[in-house]
Amino acid sequence: MNELNLRLITTSDPGSLEQILQCSSENGLHLKSFVAELNSKKDQYEIKMCISGFTSQHQIVGRLAQQKHIRELSPIKSRGLL
Repeated sequence: MNELNLRLITTSDPGSLEQILQCSSENGLHLKSFVAELNSKKDQYEIKMCISGFTSQHQIVGRLAQQKHIRELSPIKSRGLL
């Protein structure tokens, strides 16, 4: 099964976390890990997550990138996740 590790920067609105989780589950993805850290000085969350259950990495990244709360989105190596 394909796995994708992502690093996201979102607004500090807790609703942004909910939107990311909801977007992931609506697309039939399996969330393997999800870590969110609030940086109040920068008014943002840094999220590291690992997902599986997709056929096209571009499709998943494209859907997540459309979320209005996401400021940055980039893949990371699996060793750097947790």
